[in-house]
Amino acid sequence: MDFNLDLVYAELADLHPIARFASHSALDLDRIEVFSPASRPRPGTLFIADICTCMQQKHDIAHFGSFVVLGYDADANHLSLEGLNAIFVPAAEGLPSPHELLGRLLEYRMRLDGWAEGILAAMARDAPLQEVFDVAATMFSNPIMLSDGALYFVLTAGTIPEGFHDRLWTPAIETGMCPSELYAEAWAACSGNAFGRRDAYLVPNAMDDGRTYLVRNLVCGDAYHGCFELVDVNAPFTPADLALADRFGDMLNMILPRKTYPQIAEASLGPLRDLLAGSAVRPRALECGLAELGWKVDDSYFVACFSGADEEDEAQSAQTLRRISRRYPLARFYQEGASHLMIARNDDYPLSVMHDRHARCDAAPDTEPRFLAGFSSLFMDFSLVRTAADQAAFAYRHADKGAYAGRFGISRTCFYDDCWFEDAAERLALDDGVHQLLDRSIVELALFDARDGADYVPTALAYLEHGCSAVRTAEALFIHRNTLAYRLKRIKAISGIDLEDLAEKGFDPLRIHLSLRLLSKTGTTPSPFPSSDADRK
Repeated sequence: MDFNLDLVYAELADLHPIARFASHSALDLDRIEVFSPASRPRPGTLFIADICTCMQQKHDIAHFGSFVVLGYDADANHLSLEGLNAIFVPAAEGLPSPHELLGRLLEYRMRLDGWAEGILAAMARDAPLQEVFDVAATMFSNPIMLSDGALYFVLTAGTIPEGFHDRLWTPAIETGMCPSELYAEAWAACSGNAFGRRDAYLVPNAMDDGRTYLVRNLVCGDAYHGCFELVDVNAPFTPADLALADRFGDMLNMILPRKTYPQIAEASLGPLRDLLAGSAVRPRALECGLAELGWKVDDSYFVACFSGADEEDEAQSAQTLRRISRRYPLARFYQEGASHLMIARNDDYPLSVMHDRHARCDAAPDTEPRFLAGFSSLFMDFSLVRTAADQAAFAYRHADKGAYAGRFGISRTCFYDDCWFEDAAERLALDDGVHQLLDRSIVELALFDARDGADYVPTALAYLEHGCSAVRTAEALFIHRNTLAYRLKRIKAISGIDLEDLAEKGFDPLRIHLSLRLLSKTGTTPSPFPSSDADRK
């Protein structure tokens, strides 16, 4: 790993060096050698020399490069060394020779190389971010905290003293969310472009408590992906810390375009994303995360899963996301595989309104859709968002059940409340071999349909699933109410089932409904039940 004079100066702190160079974070040195009369100028070289060798040099050595000069005497006349870009080590008992110092600095460079290689190796094998930051923290005296692009806490690394409390870090660690107002105030006081800076910088006395923070933004192109910061709880910061932070930040920025670590590549992290990932979230962190959106844990929510009809067309998928997010600005959006998730409050976008709108089949069934969507049921506890997302994903896979001509072109949508039985059937492994579960009266009705070409089974199912409402059932079946009344009478005559008074007639409403559902799902005609002895007579 390349280095600079700031790093060398920090390494030689025990020798009480004197800095005669301009500090910067650029790592512009890649070679170390002992200076001699035969040495020649070479960019990127750090020369080590004793004071006598420097004074005896006839040429102007200021243009040679960077130096570490041993045996400096502040009282002596060293005018010839004025302007030299150098670290001067005062004369003292036990002062190392140039070759001894060369060995020490080569060992230090090996430690730098090992540090950088350890970080890159962890990145190369897609190690967890915690592991990457644990390696990075070994070169810093102070702890590191990482936050994402939305100022949600991600992790800490390094040594945090016992009993540590900080107005910025403590709320972030405990709630999972950085106090954005305090950050904006503190950072802006230091730099007018605090979240756009691409170099490491210090924020001194940020909270009027004497503490200093070292901040390094993670910026790729024009996208802000978050930042990591250090706080001086163990030792004061040095220019070397800035140089190392910049090097580490550069390494992280190399992987961001490839999204090796989506935790910091996405701008929407925190407790909501953690819940969707199936991770446990502290209740307080969830409350704070929702409060920032103006939401509450016990509000009513739903999840929608959607994408363009052609899931392999990334451009179409991105366009779909942009259009939907503009249409529903109060919702939150997340990428999940090839599709997108939308989490919305029922108060903002009533699910019943969406259901009624999409229930209208305004498009021909054979029309190619441009948009597919599945909607979950309503849920009143935000900790259940992962379950709701699974419901939405299931409905999404059944989105071919409807067609709606709307704002985004022809779409096919499905609501979990309309396909829950299919989910139950899959989970219970219900298939064509479950006719033994069917009510005998429903089997007789299905056989009559098959024999006479009637539609009494779908009529009975529609009647039950529309709350036994004659008006709603007739509308759903596109038939007149008188036609429906006639069918209900025929259903009673054929099967003995009075759908208007099931319980009173001794029928099990659940079994009747389940039988109708099973027949609708399988689409097959059941075998007749064996005749009883009474029937044979």
